[in-house]
Amino acid sequence: MRALLAAALLLGACGPDAVVPGAGGTPFAAAAPAVGSVATRPALAADEIQILHTNDLHGHLEAETVRGGNGSFQQGGMAGLAGLAAAYRARGPERTLLIDAGDAWEGTFASAVSKGEAMAGVMALMRYDAMAIGNHEFDYGQENLAKRAGASPFPYLAANLADAQGAVPSYARPYIVKDLGIVKVAVLGLTYPHVNTKASNVVGLRFTSAIEAARRWVPELRKQADIVVALTHLGIDQRYAWDESDVMLATAVPGIDVIVGGHSHTALRTARLVGTTTIVQAGTAALNLGRLDLRIAARKIVAVTRADELIAVAGTAAGSDPQVARIVEAQRALTLTYTARVVGSATSPLAASRDPDTGLGNLVADALLEYGRSQRWETDVSFYNGAGLRASLLAGPLTYGALFDALPFGNTVVNVDLTGAALRDVLEAASGGAGRLHPGGVRWTYRFENPPGRRVLSAAVGGKPIDPARIYHVATIDYLHLGGDGHSEFAVGTNVLFGDLDVDVVAAYVTAHSPVDPRPDGRVVQER
Repeated sequence: MRALLAAALLLGACGPDAVVPGAGGTPFAAAAPAVGSVATRPALAADEIQILHTNDLHGHLEAETVRGGNGSFQQGGMAGLAGLAAAYRARGPERTLLIDAGDAWEGTFASAVSKGEAMAGVMALMRYDAMAIGNHEFDYGQENLAKRAGASPFPYLAANLADAQGAVPSYARPYIVKDLGIVKVAVLGLTYPHVNTKASNVVGLRFTSAIEAARRWVPELRKQADIVVALTHLGIDQRYAWDESDVMLATAVPGIDVIVGGHSHTALRTARLVGTTTIVQAGTAALNLGRLDLRIAARKIVAVTRADELIAVAGTAAGSDPQVARIVEAQRALTLTYTARVVGSATSPLAASRDPDTGLGNLVADALLEYGRSQRWETDVSFYNGAGLRASLLAGPLTYGALFDALPFGNTVVNVDLTGAALRDVLEAASGGAGRLHPGGVRWTYRFENPPGRRVLSAAVGGKPIDPARIYHVATIDYLHLGGDGHSEFAVGTNVLFGDLDVDVVAAYVTAHSPVDPRPDGRVVQER
């Protein structure tokens, strides 16, 4: 895949001044504003402003085809999203904010080949006002993030991000203030404090508490603006013990009028009210455009007139933005040679899930186990993080593109040697507060309700109980080895060896074993 990505990058001329084929020969940064062809909606009332919002687009440039018993239809895609945004902005362009809550680039091959440049260019055409930096904006490294931000006509926000000198990095800003005529709106950016990307991508950065950053900035912003909006990549509810959520932020920090959130991929059909703070989120994958209408009097919010609308991005090309559609088609043509290649087949659908014992998770873990042995690593055990599986696989032919959608992060498979005691620590963490793991070569039973250190009830490798003193050869990914998803236990290992990319390893396994039909087999059992 490294060679394919390099070739695609070369074909796409993806430098800072790249011209995308089919986009009219205009660099993204200088492109004309998008117009949109959807019929204009009723005008925004003279005493209202509207916040249009997206989050977790994850590189979904293309629309998806949904098939059912009565036919098929298109949903999502940036061309349709751009058309909707233009149409709703036309209701009152001088009183509209279009903002995104982060994780815009990573997730699809079409976006990955340009390291997010295609998606960033589309967002420039859509005339976003601001974007919060999500944890996956760092997946291609800080230099790439700086390039994307430097070429962007809108700012990237993160008030709780600092460089080695303690300042917000040059490619980011803590906030913006926008004058919408009848009111001034401050937008404060907050990123995920426990960024889950490779450690090498965030060297020299400090991610501080989002709540503490908001406590610092909100009083100042209330002096500069009439309304304070927190644009966050935190998640609406707390998932892990170390998380800071939108609900926690609204509870802990007075003075925030609106939270436009991301990270948890929540399609919030009805806005959540916490105290006097309205929280909204639009889901993921460009499936919805969020819309929040606010009535203003005496430069204050006096009513939330529309807080329950997620506008589905669906239908035909008639509502699509033509400039964006050309960029999307160019990226599709560029990548189709690689993504359309059939690598094998699946007997039944394989759902992406964080449950540790699932068909897709077992397929990936078993692929890593076999790969490690083929590399003469003498692999005993394998692990893949449950949060790393991002798309399900359909029954029937499996393409490289489908596997990339399921495994989009470009992780490298590694060997690490762990003592049995350290291996048991991995199982303890996966049974408790750390991220769930898909295992190969090991079986264990646990009880979550037990205290930390005593959750694992039994564990065996190759049918034999784990020996605390024995050295076990473990195949995993560099993300976990570097502490991803809270798994610091892998870092104590020795004899670290690096292999191929995870998606290529799984593709080779599927080819060798097709048709594949992995099933849950009791390798991880939770006792109640």
